Amino acid sequence: MFLRLNTQIFSLVLMSLLAHVTLSGGRVASSLFVLEQGNSEVIAGLTYGLYGLMPALLALHIGRLVDRVGPKLIMRLSLFLMVTGLVLPAIHLSIASILVCAALSGLGFGGYVLAAHVSISLMKVEQVSDRTALYAWLQMGMSVSAVSGPFLIGLVIDTSNFSTAYLCLTSIVALGFIWSFFANIPKRKNHKEVETTSSILDDVKKDYSILRMYLFSMAVYLAWDCFAFMIPVLGHDRGYSAATIGSILSFFAVGTFVVRAMQPWLSRKSSEWKTLCVSYALACGVFMILPFAQSMAALCSISLIFGLSAGVGHPNVLNLILSTVDSSKSGEASGLRLMTGNFA
Repeated sequence: MFLRLNTQIFSLVLMSLLAHVTLSGGRVASSLFVLEQGNSEVIAGLTYGLYGLMPALLALHIGRLVDRVGPKLIMRLSLFLMVTGLVLPAIHLSIASILVCAALSGLGFGGYVLAAHVSISLMKVEQVSDRTALYAWLQMGMSVSAVSGPFLIGLVIDTSNFSTAYLCLTSIVALGFIWSFFANIPKRKNHKEVETTSSILDDVKKDYSILRMYLFSMAVYLAWDCFAFMIPVLGHDRGYSAATIGSILSFFAVGTFVVRAMQPWLSRKSSEWKTLCVSYALACGVFMILPFAQSMAALCSISLIFGLSAGVGHPNVLNLILSTVDSSKSGEASGLRLMTGNFA
């Protein structure tokens, strides 16, 4: 049986595609700008990590806010924050504006993701496994932007300059902000704060199975971000252009898109835990051979394989967590996942 699509998931996929350019293109642009200014890979890594700093610090509180006021308002505020961050280096390009952009963009995208996850948890599905497919479809939009974002921004940087690249990013995310006023987003039946006897942190302390899910989630985040950071570093070290580096990362995104498109079928054939075990085994193999890949063809192949491996991680872990915890704490649970993942 095919999972029925509706206007709600279409709206979320579209906004995810437009919003994720903040990370897929912005991280590449910021890393390359810092390196081209003569700074070390350590400084580039710190800049890259700023995209995860604010979500790491505030995601749990944002998740609780989503539980109280509903996802739509948080989505709008988050998208507006991303636009604000991106417009700064577009107007005045400097290391300082790049750092502020990274912090604001990361915080905005983190808030958007939490609201989107809660939106899906409110949608009606026929089977529990169908919700895994919905999470996968949400992230398919991010996979599309992960393909197009690095390549587009790399091309703009090569043909124009970094300011123009950030102006393009601002315009793309602004489209997502405008669409948020027309999107069909699920609403909570009761926007009053739900009284619970414990927080998600208490649940994690008491239940080892929930703790194990969060540890798996951290591993997914760690592998994903390490790979996405190392490709620009390796490419810059070997003299590749920005467009070439973006192309290599695009193969990674193609892999995530393909495997997420297959998720409705995979979720009915295999349990979340079995799928995750295979995924992590492939990821380990990729990191073992990555230092020995010297040619662009080898890096593109490895990037594609890693995309196939990593693409199933987020939707499966997310469904495991949100189907286990109390529905009144879905935003808080997703916030803890984002917080721990960004700390990783």
